[in-house]
Amino acid sequence: VRFAEREAQAGREACLLDLDVQFGDAAFQLGLRSKLSLADLLDAGSRLDGEMLRAMTSAHQSGLKVISSPSEMMPLEGLTSEPLIEIVDIATREFDTVFVDLPANWTNWSLSILARSDLVLLVTELSVASLNRARRQLDLIYEQDLNNLDIRVVVNRYEKALLRTIRPGDVREALGRDIAFTIANDPAVMRAATDQGVPISEIKRKSAVGKDVDLLEAGVAGALGWSR
Repeated sequence: VRFAEREAQAGREACLLDLDVQFGDAAFQLGLRSKLSLADLLDAGSRLDGEMLRAMTSAHQSGLKVISSPSEMMPLEGLTSEPLIEIVDIATREFDTVFVDLPANWTNWSLSILARSDLVLLVTELSVASLNRARRQLDLIYEQDLNNLDIRVVVNRYEKALLRTIRPGDVREALGRDIAFTIANDPAVMRAATDQGVPISEIKRKSAVGKDVDLLEAGVAGALGWSR
């Protein structure tokens, strides 16, 4: 939402494509109630073009365009790379920036889409179990010869007290890379924002998590070559 707001000021558009076809709730959390979703784009087949894709997006007040996940769960193995890549390609022609939210479980098609990314945000937490899962995901990516991807580590629910047990050096040793961004642990603000479907700035104008999101937004923009 913050990225889209700032892009709109520069005359550019951002789109969020929710490919978590089983548990994706991006549109729901943003308070959007579109009758159309990714499933309709897939059903369109060869008829799909830029105009149709735009017609199937939901527009958030920030300017963010959202392609929601299907209202009903879809089996991950029921999807294939070709139609999904076509959807992503059309979206990247229509919009200046396309964010893709992938499912937690890896598939051949999600790896294919990952391979086309300009920037990857790997979200983890500062715990031994979370870092181990992140390491396994990185190993899978490297096994697919995707070492050239620009991957930035984001530590979610970050608390300085956690550094007493796990230090930044431990993260680098575990993942082979440094922490790029941290998002403060502020459950009261986050819970209120997600429950109400509004940006965190509407819950609390200035907050630690809001400041961190600003830094993340600026970092993503810089990595993609957009000025701030």
